[in-house]
Amino acid sequence: MHRLFPGLLALATLAAAPLSAADLEAGKKLSRQCSACHGKDGVARDPEVPNLAGQSALYLEKAISDFQSGAREDRRMTLIVKPLSAEDVKNLAAYYAAFKVTVEPPS
Repeated sequence: MHRLFPGLLALATLAAAPLSAADLEAGKKLSRQCSACHGKDGVARDPEVPNLAGQSALYLEKAISDFQSGAREDRRMTLIVKPLSAEDVKNLAAYYAAFKVTVEPPS
């Protein structure tokens, strides 16, 4: 099979390689600026503000990136996330993604 798809082995090796680990402690420090709206532990008290705790890191990174680029618009979010570096975004997203959230289906 290696002769038929020589790049397949390289691709599989890259896919299995660990991505650079995010710094959860750095994410926790960054989360302080989020807590006023999104809650101390990423659970918002305001029903118009989304919860961040337990969200997918990929989703959070995309959402923050969209606010930074202007693809999504919210004056407060844009002001807060605009100065974040790519590493900051990764750390912040990983921090909120690390929360374990449980749900109870309605009876």
